[in-house]
Amino acid sequence: MASTNPINLSKIKKQLARKNIRTGGKLIFNKDASNKIFQLCKTANQKFLMLSFQNNPSEFLRYLRADKVLESQGLLTPRILEENKSLKYLLMDYYPTNNSSKYFKREEIKTILPRALQNIIHLQKPRKKFSGIPEKTHTNLMKDALKGIETYIGYFDHKIQIGYYLNRLIQLSLKKNLEKITKYKPRLAHGDFFLENLIYYKRKIFVIDHQDLHYNHPCLDIASLIFDARRQYSSKVENRCIKEYAKKCNQPLKQTIYDIHLVSLARNLRILGNWINLYRSGKPQYLKKYRKATWTQIFKHVEYLRFWDLRELFEEVYKKTK
Repeated sequence: MASTNPINLSKIKKQLARKNIRTGGKLIFNKDASNKIFQLCKTANQKFLMLSFQNNPSEFLRYLRADKVLESQGLLTPRILEENKSLKYLLMDYYPTNNSSKYFKREEIKTILPRALQNIIHLQKPRKKFSGIPEKTHTNLMKDALKGIETYIGYFDHKIQIGYYLNRLIQLSLKKNLEKITKYKPRLAHGDFFLENLIYYKRKIFVIDHQDLHYNHPCLDIASLIFDARRQYSSKVENRCIKEYAKKCNQPLKQTIYDIHLVSLARNLRILGNWINLYRSGKPQYLKKYRKATWTQIFKHVEYLRFWDLRELFEEVYKKTK
């Protein structure tokens, strides 16, 4: 979770005002689960987007470093017009559109998904390892999955009643079934590569919210995109995307499908815990809105992977917490 330092944009507004840039106006960006601060800015004939890291200054340099890496890999990001290191803000191009989630059930999604896949492939083919980009431990996905389901069960313990014992059984089963997820060659990963973090503007894809760029499992970003905890694509769309990804990466299709389901299972279990943490921090809408969709993805994964013991345990948890 992002830190919540006191927010005061007055100095930034004064700095921009000296350049005849006014702040104000309604933003059409969806408010996300983090605490980033967006502000629409204007001159007489141009609009900009100001992104402030005032309440989480440690992300400022990480964002700039990640932005340069993405650019070097051929990915588009909002152009940075000014970076102010003392006040920790960026002034960027503003795109008068929402993120790609608005096109989820529209014709444009047929253009967005293939281009998003191509971005993932470009991201995973660096000529060298980039300095300053962290690498997660090979056990990170498993540990996050274990913690996520534990957090979820702990919160609903008053409903489950035997949550402690269910959690013990689930933890043992996950450690056994997710063992393969710890063996991989790390690749660059956005980490949250789904429609909310892709801007579709003038038939181009711009990647945003990329300050957490890191090295991780090669299937993390494709799993994030295809098996999103917030929505479901049709089986036809899922299969077409996975086949295209496997083909362009020159990987065996069957193994690729298995790996994506495995990674996505771990990721969505982590997200269950995230919804609880957001609920506790005063953002209850995520748990209420996306809990069912997240569980739908989890059951899809355990069914494909034939983790029958986990399916029974998860069904017990879901039944008592839905």
